[in-house]
Amino acid sequence: MKKSTSLILGVLLLGSSLVSAPANAAQTETENFVETQTTPAYAVGKSGERFYFENVAQKLGVGQPAAYWSPCGVFDKNEKLVRTFNRQAVKGVSGRTAYLRCGTNKVINGDNVGWGYRHIKAGHMNDWNNQAVYLGVNWREFADWATNEALNWPCLKKYQSSNKTVRYGGVYELRDSRDRIFKRVGVTTAVSTTNSRIITSHPDSVSRACGK
Repeated sequence: MKKSTSLILGVLLLGSSLVSAPANAAQTETENFVETQTTPAYAVGKSGERFYFENVAQKLGVGQPAAYWSPCGVFDKNEKLVRTFNRQAVKGVSGRTAYLRCGTNKVINGDNVGWGYRHIKAGHMNDWNNQAVYLGVNWREFADWATNEALNWPCLKKYQSSNKTVRYGGVYELRDSRDRIFKRVGVTTAVSTTNSRIITSHPDSVSRACGK
């Protein structure tokens, strides 16, 4: 009787472990998936250039794309050059460069109608910070990389006669260490056709950035 009871108990315990094992494995897999999905390793655009999460870049021993932005002090002139970008040509519009200058932070009736670096900082720094925080980097570094993607590998480039600008739209993806897409983000950059100044550059929805 004792042997029979022990045998039954052993079978029950074995069955219990077999049933619980797959559940634990699935739970662990789900937790790992969530963890990687909420921790992007890098951003990548149409150029194929990767902008790595700061810790990942250090681990891999790779450098981030350099951002050469000259500072804009309180007393610096509006026309001071911050950064020069190359850009794709647009049919019927001259110019293959775009100039980010200090610009202005001008607000009319609550709307920021300025241009250049000061406009971007005042009106869109928080937007860029919300993207840069994923990668643990400074907003200017990421804005530089994403703006360059939009200007040189655009999903949209369109002349806008209403304000005499060319609108460039770009797209980048945030991916985890297994190359799975965590998020897709659009970038909208506007360049004046009069003097090639960058008016603005900011994160956007993919549909708006690409005009879909």
